[in-house]
Amino acid sequence: MRGPGTELSLRKDIADKCRSCGSCRAVCPIFAEIGREDAAARGKVALIRAVLDGELGLTEIFDERVQLCLNCKACVDACPNDVRVDDLILSARSGLVEAGRLPFIKRFVFRQLLRRGRLLPPVGKTAAFFQRFVLRGLPKGSPFRLLLPLVGIDRDRVFPQFARATFLETIPEVVPAPNGTARVAYFVGCAANLIYPESARAAVEMLNRAGVDVVVPKSQGCCGTPVFNAGDFVTAREMAARNIEALRGSGADAVVTACASCGLTLKREYEELLGFEDGVGMPVHDLTEYLALRGGEALTPDGPAEASGSSEPSGRVRVTYHDPCHLVRGQGVYEEPRQILRSIPWVEFVEMRDADRCCGGGGSFSLSHYDLSKAVARRKVEAIRDAGVDIVTTECQACVMQLSDMLAQAGMDVAVVSVAELAAQRGAGDSGQAGGDSV
Repeated sequence: MRGPGTELSLRKDIADKCRSCGSCRAVCPIFAEIGREDAAARGKVALIRAVLDGELGLTEIFDERVQLCLNCKACVDACPNDVRVDDLILSARSGLVEAGRLPFIKRFVFRQLLRRGRLLPPVGKTAAFFQRFVLRGLPKGSPFRLLLPLVGIDRDRVFPQFARATFLETIPEVVPAPNGTARVAYFVGCAANLIYPESARAAVEMLNRAGVDVVVPKSQGCCGTPVFNAGDFVTAREMAARNIEALRGSGADAVVTACASCGLTLKREYEELLGFEDGVGMPVHDLTEYLALRGGEALTPDGPAEASGSSEPSGRVRVTYHDPCHLVRGQGVYEEPRQILRSIPWVEFVEMRDADRCCGGGGSFSLSHYDLSKAVARRKVEAIRDAGVDIVTTECQACVMQLSDMLAQAGMDVAVVSVAELAAQRGAGDSGQAGGDSV
C-alpha cells in the first residue's frame, strides 16, 4: 500500500487535534447540499487518519472525497480546537499528486501554462478570439449548444469575456501618484490580468487617489493558489519563488492586491503552507484593508455625476457586498470593504443575508463539480434577490465569475463588480453590468 505522501505525513498532528465534535457540519456548504458524513470536515479528517494509520490507501474513493471541499475555511473558523482542516485536506491532495493522481489536463495547465506565465497571455488572446467569433455565433436555441456538455461545458453556463489585451501589457511598471507619500507593489492576479483588466486599473486608480505610488512588477505570475489547492506543491513552490523575487525587487514598502485568494496566498500560504521563511518579506494587504490603513484618503470621487441627463443624481443605487471566503475568514477582513461602499455618496449599502456564506465557486471547484457548485450558489442567489439590489460587489474575481454566471442563469439583471470598480466610478449613471458571454 502506497504511503500517505510527504506533506500529509508532516501534518499528522493536525488530524490528531480533531475531536469529531461535529461543529463543522453546521457550517459546511457541501454538507448542507449532500448531507453525507464524508462531506463534512470531520468525515474527511477520519478518512485522512485512516490513511495516516495505514488502514486505507490513496484510493479513487479517497481521492473523490478529499476533492469535495471548496476550501472556504468555514470549518476552520467554527472549530473549537483550531484544527486547520484546510491545510490537512490540501496536504492529502499533495499525497495524491505524489502518487501520480494529478489529472493530465491539470498537469498541463499548472506546469505548462501557469508555471510558465509567459504562455498565459497568448492563450487568453486565443480564448478572446474564440469567444468573439465562434461562441457569440451560437444563439441560445442553437442545436450545437447541445454538444457543449461533451467537452465538459454546461450549455447554459455564462463565461466571462477574455480581454483583448492584458492589464500587464497596458500598464506602466510604475504609476506615480501626485505627491505620493508611499510606494506599494500591486499584485494583479490571473483573472484581473486576463479577464477583468478594468478591475485592476480601478485598483491602481484608487491607490493613486490615496497618494500611493504603484509599482507593477512585470515578472509576476500566478500566485499558485489553484496549483497547491490541487495538491501540486512542487510546482506551486516554483511559482511562489518567482513572485517573491519579483515583489522583493520592487522597492515597495508593502504589497497590495484586490484578489482575496492572491492576498491569502501571499500573506499566509507561502510561509505556512509552502515553507518560505518570511513569505514575501513585507506586509501584504487587501486593497480595501490598505486604503483603510491610509485613513480613507481619496476613497471616493468628488461626488456623483449627473445621471440620465438630470442636474441631480437619478437616485442612489442599491449595492450589497459578498464576502469572499479567503478574505473574510482567510484574512479577517470584514468591515473595510463596507466602509468604502458606505462612503460612496450615490450608493445605498444593503447588507444581505449570510453575506459571508460561500458562493460555491471555489476556484476550479466550479469546473470539476459544476452541478454541486450551482447548488451551493442557489442560496447566495436567493439572498441577493431578497436584498433587492442593483449591484453586487466583492473582492474576488473568481466570485465575480461565479455570481455573474449564477445571477444570469437565474434571470436576474444584477451587475457584479469589484469594490474598486464601483468606488472609481463617477456616479450612479456610470455603473454597468459586468461582462460575460454565455457559452
